Amino acid sequence: MQNNNLTAIDNLSHLKKLTKLYLGGNKIAVVEGLNELSELRELHLENQRLAPGEKLLFDRMTFRALSASLCVLNINNNNIDDLRDLEALKELQQFSATDNRLENILKLEDVVSNWPNLVKMDLSGNPVCKQQKYKDRLIIVCRKLVSLDGREIKELTRQFLINWKASKEAQKNRKQQTMISYPMNDFSFHQTQLCDPSYGYTSYNKWMPQATLKTQRLMLPVSGL
Repeated sequence: MQNNNLTAIDNLSHLKKLTKLYLGGNKIAVVEGLNELSELRELHLENQRLAPGEKLLFDRMTFRALSASLCVLNINNNNIDDLRDLEALKELQQFSATDNRLENILKLEDVVSNWPNLVKMDLSGNPVCKQQKYKDRLIIVCRKLVSLDGREIKELTRQFLINWKASKEAQKNRKQQTMISYPMNDFSFHQTQLCDPSYGYTSYNKWMPQATLKTQRLMLPVSGL
C-alpha cells in the first residue's frame, strides 16, 4: 500500500490480525480508521504527499485504540509540529519523526515521558534539535532510551545526567528554603535586640531607623547629667 494515491485509510477493519502496515508515500492527511487493528505492532506513514502548508494529523481515539499493541511508528517528513495526539502509545519502543517541524522541547518532554518502553528515537532534522541541552533532557526523561538521532546512549552518560539533574534540583530546593526562612530569622534577631536590655543604647539606636522621629527623640540620652 506504499507509494500510491491513497487519501484515506479505509476498509481495514476486517484485518484484525494485521501486525505491520506500510502506508508511506501516499496522500493521507488524517490517520484514522485503525481502531479495530488490535494486534498492529508497526505503522509506517512517512513522506505523505500533502498540499503545501498541510500537515499529517492524528485521530486521538485511533491511537488510544492502538496503545496496547503499537511498538514501531514512523512519521518522517510530514510537516508535523505537535505529537500530543500520540501520547497514549505506552508500548512504543521505536519512534521516528525526522524532518518535521517539532520545536517545543517542553511539549516534547511531556509526550515522550508517557512512553516508558521507548528504546530508539530519531528526531533529526527538526528545529527542536538545535535547542540547548536537547539531547540531555530527552535522555533524562526516556530512561530506557539506547539510541537518539542515530547515536548510541551509554548508561554511564544517562546516570551522570540523572545525578546532575537531581543535584541541581536539590540546590534549588535549599535556596528556596533559605529565602523563606531568612526573613523570620532576621525579625527574631532584631526583636531580641529590642527586648534584651543587655544590648544597651547602641543596639537600640541601630534599631531606631525603623521607628518614628518622635520615638527616637524620647529615647535620646540626656547630656550633662
